[in-house]
Amino acid sequence: MANQDPQPEQYEVVCTFDNTASGDSVLTNINTFQANNEVVRIYGIRINITDNQAVPANLNPATADDCDFTVTIRAGPANVPSNGFRMRPVWISNTRQLDFATPVLVQFKQPFQITVTANQAIGTGAAGRIVTLELMSEIGIQKVAC
Repeated sequence: MANQDPQPEQYEVVCTFDNTASGDSVLTNINTFQANNEVVRIYGIRINITDNQAVPANLNPATADDCDFTVTIRAGPANVPSNGFRMRPVWISNTRQLDFATPVLVQFKQPFQITVTANQAIGTGAAGRIVTLELMSEIGIQKVAC
């Protein structure tokens, strides 16, 4: 298959919260594997939360407890957007998706990190939670003005 410009990309982040206190977080570094003349654009994020059992079960967003988390996206030296955002309102929505008004840009060799923070204490077993984030993005060649 030939390369496309831009080429669709999807990054997935899975965070497990078992026996955690309020404020505990999971930091994930994402490798984009882009060339020096390419840029990654992230257009949105899909959110799903399941319980942490041998066979994870989907939870009902309207009735599930212990499902309040905050997401922070770090691209380069700064958080984008500058503050983290709560995931529960997005998870409760029909699409479980948040589309960004402007794409998040990740340049070559910039650190790209996702931090998920628990906003409440989470117990073990059935009360544990698995947070899955899918980042909808594309990788494309940087356009240079001549």
